[in-house]
Amino acid sequence: MQRIILGLVTIIGATALIISGGTGAFFSDTETSTRNTFAAGAIDLKIDNDSYYNSNRCTNVGTVEDPMWQWQGNAPFPVAGTECSTSFPLSDLDDGLLFFNFTDLKPDDEGEDTISIHVQNDAWACMDLTLTADDDVSTTDPESVVDEENDLTNLWDGELADTIQMFWWADDGDNVYEVDEQDLSGGVKTLTNLATTTGAFSITLADSTGNAWGGNKPLPANETVYIAKAWCFGTLELTPVPGNGGVNPSINPGVTCSGTLLGNETQTDMVQMTLAFRAEQARHNENFRCNPPEEQTGTLTVNKALLVSTGGIEVNDFTLHIIGPNGDEIVTDEVPVTNLPTGSYTVYEQITGNVAGKTFTVSFSGACSNSLNVGTSSPFALNLNDNITCTILNNEIGDGIGD
Repeated sequence: MQRIILGLVTIIGATALIISGGTGAFFSDTETSTRNTFAAGAIDLKIDNDSYYNSNRCTNVGTVEDPMWQWQGNAPFPVAGTECSTSFPLSDLDDGLLFFNFTDLKPDDEGEDTISIHVQNDAWACMDLTLTADDDVSTTDPESVVDEENDLTNLWDGELADTIQMFWWADDGDNVYEVDEQDLSGGVKTLTNLATTTGAFSITLADSTGNAWGGNKPLPANETVYIAKAWCFGTLELTPVPGNGGVNPSINPGVTCSGTLLGNETQTDMVQMTLAFRAEQARHNENFRCNPPEEQTGTLTVNKALLVSTGGIEVNDFTLHIIGPNGDEIVTDEVPVTNLPTGSYTVYEQITGNVAGKTFTVSFSGACSNSLNVGTSSPFALNLNDNITCTILNNEIGDGIGD
C-alpha cells in the first residue's frame, strides 16, 4: 500500500511539471516553533538582617567580596570597631548565621533589627520562633542570695527568658516602629510568653487569612518586604513615631527600654532560640494557612449486645458501621474509634453471618436512638472531645430472654 501511494504521487508530480512548463516554482511558507520547554519555577526564600544594639549598628566596613562586620556608633557598648555577627546580607540562613548573638547582656540593654524577605515567585510566608533553652548556667555569689543553686542537668532553670521582652511588627524598612505599622506579636511579650507558654511562636506574614502589610495577597515575586523586632533586657514600652516619620533606631526606634527594676537573679543565665522562615507557593494553593486550625475531634465506641440463648445469633454474625464526615467506616465491637471529626453520625449493622431461621429485634441506646429505618440509628452529634458509646441490642424472638 505504501509503494502504491508513492507511485501516485510521482505521477501527479510529473503531470504538474508538464502543466507548469517545467519551472517547479510554487508559493510556499513555513512556520516553525523550536525549543519548546517545560521548566519548573522555584520558591527560593532569601533573608537578610540589619542589627542595632544600644543604638550602635552592626555594619560591613569591608567589601561585598571581603566583608568585615563591626559595631559602628556613639554608644559606649558595644564598643565601636569591635566585631559583630548579627547583620548579614541576603542568604539562606546557613553557615551559622545568627539574629541574636549577645553574650554579655546587662539590664537596660536593648536592640532593634530589620529582617528583609525576598521570594522568586509569589509565595505565602510564615515565621516560627522557638525557645530551646533558658539555662541558669552557673550561680554567682550575688545571684545565690536571691536564687537557687544552678542545676547542671536542667536547661530550663534560668530566669532570663522572663526578663527579656520583645515586640515584632511589619516594617517599612527603616527599623523604626511607626503608628501605622502592623503589630505582629500581639503587643510586648516576654520570651517565655512569646515562645514557651504556647509552644513555638508562629507569625503569619502572608497566608490566605491576611497579609501583614495589608490585604490578603501573597508576598510578591522579586519585591522586598520587611519585618522588625525590638528587644529589651527589662521593660519594653511602645512609643511609635508618626507614620513615615522614622529615620533609624539611633535617632528614635519607636520603643523605650528600662532595666532599672531587675535584680541579680539572671546573672550568667543564657537563652537560646531557633528562628525559622517558611515559604509556600501561592499558585494553586489558595487556602494555605500558617497556623491551620486544630481539627475538632471526638471518640465513638459501638457496643454490640445480644440477649439470646446460647444457640442463637452471635456478635460476629454482624458487621458494624458508622457514617459521618469521613463517610462509611467499618468498626470493631467495643473498640473506641478516636480522632473522629466532629459532626453528625449514624450507626448501623449488616448481617454477614448465618442467621437463617432466626428472628430478632434491633434497638439502639446510649448516644444513639432508634429510627424508622430498622437496623440504623437516628442521627446524633459527636462534639469536640466527646467520648461516647452507641449500643446496638439484638433480642432473638421466640428463643431468647424476654419472651
